[in-house]
Amino acid sequence: MRPKNTIAGGSMKKTSGWTALAVFGFAAALWVGSAGAQSPDQSKAEWDRTVAAAEKEGSVVLNSQPNLVWRDFIVKEFAKAYPKIELNFSIIPSEQFIARVRVERQTEKYLWDLGAAGAAAGFTLYKDGAIDPLLPELILPEVNNPEIWGGWDEAFVDTPRKYVFSMSAFVLSPYYNAAHVPAAKVAQMGLGVMLDPAYVGKTAWHDPAVAGGGQSYATLMRTLGDDNLRKLLVDQKAMVFAQQSQVVEAMARGTAWFGIGPSMNALIAPYVQAGAIAQADIQPFGNKPEVSIVSIAGNNLYVLNKRPHPNATRVFINWLLGKDVQYALAKTIDQDSRRTDIPSIAAPYAARIKGAKYSVPQREEAFAQLLADAKFVDELRKTAR
Repeated sequence: MRPKNTIAGGSMKKTSGWTALAVFGFAAALWVGSAGAQSPDQSKAEWDRTVAAAEKEGSVVLNSQPNLVWRDFIVKEFAKAYPKIELNFSIIPSEQFIARVRVERQTEKYLWDLGAAGAAAGFTLYKDGAIDPLLPELILPEVNNPEIWGGWDEAFVDTPRKYVFSMSAFVLSPYYNAAHVPAAKVAQMGLGVMLDPAYVGKTAWHDPAVAGGGQSYATLMRTLGDDNLRKLLVDQKAMVFAQQSQVVEAMARGTAWFGIGPSMNALIAPYVQAGAIAQADIQPFGNKPEVSIVSIAGNNLYVLNKRPHPNATRVFINWLLGKDVQYALAKTIDQDSRRTDIPSIAAPYAARIKGAKYSVPQREEAFAQLLADAKFVDELRKTAR
C-alpha cells in the first residue's frame, strides 16, 4: 500500500538497512557541519551533495493541506527549481492520516516523508515516536537562523519546541460581505452582528468538529457566550460545511454573507476572475483581538522518521523556507510568513496591533482548550437538529 498520488506520479523506492544507516550518517554530518562554523564554499558543497542525492531519490511524498492556491503554487514553483524531484501529494484529514500512519507502521511500512499541513497530526505523531526533530533538516544558512523566525520557541508550535515548525503567523478573522452588511454595523457589533435576525441563514462555518480553519475559531466564537452561540447555530441557522471550499463558494455565490474558517481573499480570487460574483465586497471583521486570532493555518512542517526520501525531503524543506519562496507564497495565499526579514503583506486593517494580546489557538499548549470548545460547538449543533 502506498500513498494515493493526487498530483504527480513517481515510484517509491525501498531503502535497505545499510543505505538507511548511511543516509542517517550523512544527515548527521550535515547537521554537525551546519551547526558549526563553515565557509561559504563548504556550505555550498554540502548543499550540492544533498541536491544530487535528492535527485537520485527522485521524489518526495507529503501529506498536504486542502488550500488549493497553496498547493498550486508549491507544485509549479518547486518543479521550476528542482525538475528532477517529483512532489507526490495526498490530502488526508489529520485524524485519518494519523490512523493511516499507525496502521502502516504496524506492518513496517514507511511511506511518508513529511507533513506540510495543519499542526494537529504532528502533535499526535511526535508522541507516537513517528516524527524526527526538524532542526537538523535546516542546512542552508538562510533558513537555519532562529532570529529570522522570531526564535525557535515561537516557530515551533509543539510543546517540546522541536517537531512541528510553523511557517506562518498572521491575523485572521471571520469575513463578511460588505455589499450586504454595513461596515459600520460590523465595527459596532463585532461578532455579534451575525446574531441580527436580518441575517438568518447567512453564516457559513467550516465544520469546527474537524481539524481545520473552522475549528481554529471555536474558542473565539465562544466569547459570544454560550446562549448567543446556541442562537447562532439554532435560531440564525448557521450553515456548517465539511469542506472549507464550500464556505468560500457560499461567500462567492452570495448564499452566505459571513464566513468562518478559511482565509478568504486568496481562495475567493478565482471566482472574482471568472466573473462568478455578482455582488460582493468581502472584508475581514478586523484585527482587534476580540474579533480575530493569530493563525498558523496549514503552513506547518514535520518530518516522519524512517522516511523513504530523506535528501529530497531536506531539499524541499530548505527550498520552501527560503526568503524568496516565503515572500512569494505569502503574497499568493495572502498570509504573512513568520520570517522577519521579508515585508508583511497584510493591509493595515489586517496587521497585528502593536502590544495587543491575541489568542493563538493552534499552538499545542492551547490546543486542548480549542478541542474542548470545538466539541462544545458540535454538541450545540447536534442538539439543534
